[in-house]
Amino acid sequence: MSTIIDGIDYGPLFPLIGQWIGTRGVDKALQPEPEGMEQTPFIDQIDFKIAGAANNADSQDLVALRYHHVVRKQENGLIFHDQIGHWIYEPATGLIMLSLTIPRAVCVLAGGTLTVGDNATLMEV
Repeated sequence: MSTIIDGIDYGPLFPLIGQWIGTRGVDKALQPEPEGMEQTPFIDQIDFKIAGAANNADSQDLVALRYHHVVRKQENGLIFHDQIGHWIYEPATGLIMLSLTIPRAVCVLAGGTLTVGDNATLMEV
């Protein structure tokens, strides 16, 4: 399978491209007595889109996917988690990076390693 789009090789990021939806999640939160444990079924959706190649000072070649992750309560569709960010890959070194923002004054930049095996790709950041 080719991992190339518009002349850019997305390598291990390629399988993420598209929309992913999960409907079996349950958010569990311990509430003050007498409520106890509150359980809220949710719908989890993440959309990965190509962001293209990036060159850093002509010495570093990167490829990136932009994503938007939204989690909604199943009962009423209200959003309780909204996150945007990028997965970035440096083919020359195998470096994998994640940048994300959650609109509650949370921003994260993490870097790590990429391990590609016969049956799985592991991105640890």
